[in-house]
Amino acid sequence: MRLITKKSEIKEILDKCFVKYTQSGLNSLISEIHISILSSKVKFPILEYCAEVIYEILPENQHIPFCDNIQNLKTEGGNVLLGKILQKRLNINFKQSIEKATEYIADADIWYVCDIIGERVYGYSLLHQPQKTIPELKKLSKHKTNWVIRSLGAGTHYAIKKGLDKENVKTMFNILLPMANTKDKEIRQGVGWSAKTIAKFHPDIIELYKSDIENTEKVANWFRNKIKIGLNRNTYAKRN
Repeated sequence: MRLITKKSEIKEILDKCFVKYTQSGLNSLISEIHISILSSKVKFPILEYCAEVIYEILPENQHIPFCDNIQNLKTEGGNVLLGKILQKRLNINFKQSIEKATEYIADADIWYVCDIIGERVYGYSLLHQPQKTIPELKKLSKHKTNWVIRSLGAGTHYAIKKGLDKENVKTMFNILLPMANTKDKEIRQGVGWSAKTIAKFHPDIIELYKSDIENTEKVANWFRNKIKIGLNRNTYAKRN
């Protein structure tokens, strides 16, 4: 499998892909990207750069058709492309970006789809537009598909790691806490990940909800274990 590690290399490939686009349209572009990029091993930052170039060159009305077709290919790298493009479209059409991200995640057949798109769309939006995003994430916490709920954890983790303010972290903890008793493996992975991150960066929030967390009827041991790991990491970081 070909390994692509440099922006200069991906730019050269993209130039050739867009020659195909100019000659034969969107389907040819997608086919060439699939063959030349998504069938290779490409680091995620290079794929994000690739998505930025595609976003700038493609007309706005072709962004979503491009993403739909890339999603249909079911490649790992394709999720980075469409996640980044939807992220960049949040300021153009916020609702559509959230809805398309949810649609793609709900159609997932493997965990990394949730995490790749969840971080780039839900997480980025939560960090940069929390007041607008939190009501949407609260609605999605009741989604029928476990992949979508898992992705909320990935998005929350990303936003906290990047500096989401404490009040909004507290709000997200309140949204995630009712899922602390689930037996669903995927939801446990996502919610547990975010709980661990909250405990690491905001142990005072954990202290605030201590009685809720210790309620064994509403909160399962796996959730408390994740909290414990996060608190231990906070203590370790302070030592260093």
